[in-house]
Amino acid sequence: MRIAYYSAAYTGCGHTVRGIAVHNALQRAEVDCEYVMVGTFGMPELAESQGIPVVQLEPESFDTLSAERFRSSTTYRALRRIAADTLIVDMAWFATHRIVAELSGTSILLLRQASEEFFGYHHNGATVEFDPASYDLVLQIEPCSLPFDSLAIDPIIMRRPHELLPRDRAAGALGLDPALPAALIATNGKPGEFEELKQSYSYLDDAYQLFCSSNHHGGVFPIADYFNTFDFVVCSGGYNAFWEAVYFGKEAVFVPHPREFENQAWRIENCQDYVFRANGADELVKILGG
Repeated sequence: MRIAYYSAAYTGCGHTVRGIAVHNALQRAEVDCEYVMVGTFGMPELAESQGIPVVQLEPESFDTLSAERFRSSTTYRALRRIAADTLIVDMAWFATHRIVAELSGTSILLLRQASEEFFGYHHNGATVEFDPASYDLVLQIEPCSLPFDSLAIDPIIMRRPHELLPRDRAAGALGLDPALPAALIATNGKPGEFEELKQSYSYLDDAYQLFCSSNHHGGVFPIADYFNTFDFVVCSGGYNAFWEAVYFGKEAVFVPHPREFENQAWRIENCQDYVFRANGADELVKILGG
């Protein structure tokens, strides 16, 4: 079986991390498959460091992906060449909604919280609206309201609790004393956000051993592996950072950063008390098996 994970991201590493999380869940379930990540990714080297093959594409315009021209696009040719039995599309309906109808495999679209504007775009004087029927399955990957019916699973997390390093080992690897309290400042969104977060919360150094990490600056990856050594976390309200902290039960401060179609403040205000039934990545793999 061949499984492909597609992203059309431009910045950050959020979509890359979700692709790694799916790969990890497939390995946990011992699924016999070929797995590849394809599309545009922020920081594809993170996936490659985990032994995952990545087919990195160039971003393509709505003109290139239009009804008249999409069959000549690099995205179409790449997905046809990969010929996945299952194609998992992370958010990027606007790049794939015409293509998936011409692929032989099953198509699954993953959607997190997004504004209504995300589900339509204007091109050449016409409005193109999202049609969930374009995909075999639409999965809602966090507890939010979408303007159509979808199947909900828990948020997708890269690790499970038993996979994290014990406190002693995690602290030692980071040069920290496991007997003393430690705090983490970390974010991997847009350039400059980490620096602002680090400056705003530098006072934590008075009460904690302070460790700072960003993948924009060669940070520790995946930082979640070391969560057992941190008593306090400061991070953004982005999908992966937020849900990792909630899933692993960390005391945290979440700082919302502005995004075009995502409301991080909404996530912070409404989801901190969410109770996981399971890791959504494992739920997704069960769906693939079914």
